[in-house]
Amino acid sequence: MDKRFEKVSMNGRMAYVIMCVESYLVGKYPDRDWTPVSKRMWKATCENWGDWVEEYSTIIPDVILQYDKYDKEALEEYLTRKEYNALKVLYSGITDGNEEDPSDEVNYMLNQPFEMAMVYEGTSIGDGKESLEIISAVETVLSRNEITPPDDAKVQFSSIEERNGWGNDFDGEYLSIVLNK
Repeated sequence: MDKRFEKVSMNGRMAYVIMCVESYLVGKYPDRDWTPVSKRMWKATCENWGDWVEEYSTIIPDVILQYDKYDKEALEEYLTRKEYNALKVLYSGITDGNEEDPSDEVNYMLNQPFEMAMVYEGTSIGDGKESLEIISAVETVLSRNEITPPDDAKVQFSSIEERNGWGNDFDGEYLSIVLNK
């Protein structure tokens, strides 16, 4: 078990994964405005993951890029036409949104907060090893791209002792390197 996260709640671990995703996006594509993506990711730390995951999944490249044009029926609950168009431009030239392509790092990294929520859907967290595997995977992508991982001490406040390991909700936006430029 990764000792750094032994006492960190699932919510704190989610925050760390989001911090890693942001570090990747900013490190690899610093000239793009990741604000709309970050705003959606950070909702995970202050909302029930079961509710959040539906909204978040609409902005993941492998979901949004499957539509050639805005599909009001499929997307309007969580995404306006304007937001859809902005995300298509944001992802243009850096991801094909092919979830079967392991070399599509943008899609892979943006899927990790979703995976974090889904791995625990309808289950108890147990020892949380699945979350540690996700953390290890995102840190591997950072290392491969020579991007320094975020400071894990910033999530240590969120205790595994809170809410049966889930941790209390908190507004994680203050941890964002995208939203706090």
